[in-house]
Amino acid sequence: MACGAMDLPKRSVAFLWPIVIFLIAFNLNLSNVHAQQSCSNPNGKTGECISIYDCSSLVNSLKNLSRSAQQTKFIQESQCGFSSPPFVCCTTDIDYAENSNELLPVGTQCGPQSIGNKIYNGNDTNIDEYPWMVLLEYRNKNGQLILNCGGSLINKRYVITAAHCIKGQIETEVGPLTRIRLGEYNINEEIDCIADDCNNKVVEVGFEQLIPHPQYDVRNGNNHHDIALIRLARDVEYSDFIRPVCLPLTDTRSAPINPGELLVVAGWGRTLEARQSNVKKQLAIPVTDHDSCVRKYATKKVNLISSQLCAGGEFAKDSCDGDSGGPLMRQSHMKRWFLEGIVSFGNRCGLEGWPGVYTRVVDYIPWIKQTVKP
Repeated sequence: MACGAMDLPKRSVAFLWPIVIFLIAFNLNLSNVHAQQSCSNPNGKTGECISIYDCSSLVNSLKNLSRSAQQTKFIQESQCGFSSPPFVCCTTDIDYAENSNELLPVGTQCGPQSIGNKIYNGNDTNIDEYPWMVLLEYRNKNGQLILNCGGSLINKRYVITAAHCIKGQIETEVGPLTRIRLGEYNINEEIDCIADDCNNKVVEVGFEQLIPHPQYDVRNGNNHHDIALIRLARDVEYSDFIRPVCLPLTDTRSAPINPGELLVVAGWGRTLEARQSNVKKQLAIPVTDHDSCVRKYATKKVNLISSQLCAGGEFAKDSCDGDSGGPLMRQSHMKRWFLEGIVSFGNRCGLEGWPGVYTRVVDYIPWIKQTVKP
């Protein structure tokens, strides 16, 4: 990488008892919050962060001793702080079934923020940062394993990447895809440690199916519809270092992206010093006005369409070789990361005035929903 009421009776001991059990069982976050803060519940619906006593829907569910494990999990993940009494994200209704199969995780199930500090301008990420990022491994004609493209985990069974990472020239110039590496940080180390913080051993998984977008054409130099899904050979287990990214679904996405807004691209691609970075790097780059980008690439006889997003254009600050298929990300007001773009192509790397081109993920949500299976 170049440098989402009714009044309650008086709180008696009998009424408090299930809440006490709830607090002990699930170890709620003890951070202080303020009433009436906007929040998102586990289904991504917008609500208010208020006392649990003022949220009749969750209180009634909590008092139900025959509630399901799914309902208990929903209550647990609705917490938005602790201020004696506990605060929860309260909405007018709760739909446990909306995301029961977790095909496309939302809310607290995806896009977690690293506990470390953010440092941009092409610097190394934290060891637990962007845990949805994966590396694709290929086997060349000499039998050597080569890491090339990237991708993002969107649930326990699917990775999203660029179509050109699984189809076309990469098959002949690099080799066939063999497996996907998850939980990676430093590609030269089996176990990565920064100070006393160490991750787990990298997880290597084969694939069951490669699914390029049906309108992607390897012969079309415009790289329209450069997006693909990889169905893994098995479900992966989530950890601090393997988690899914949030997708920009209609109910959970923030406001539309504006020119000049900074998004984050990350990967193990080419840097100014080396062909490939050993460690995962990140870079904040500005979104480019679409019409201006269209005119710029037209000078190279490249026709961009609305489902392509441009970002970057600053000298030596760009995604580059090896970053293809990787994420262009946006952090929401709830500190969750959303996948807004997929690294597609550009005019070389880090050229002044030449932004990189990304596949705009929000335009492909219907296709993703239709394609992803349990």
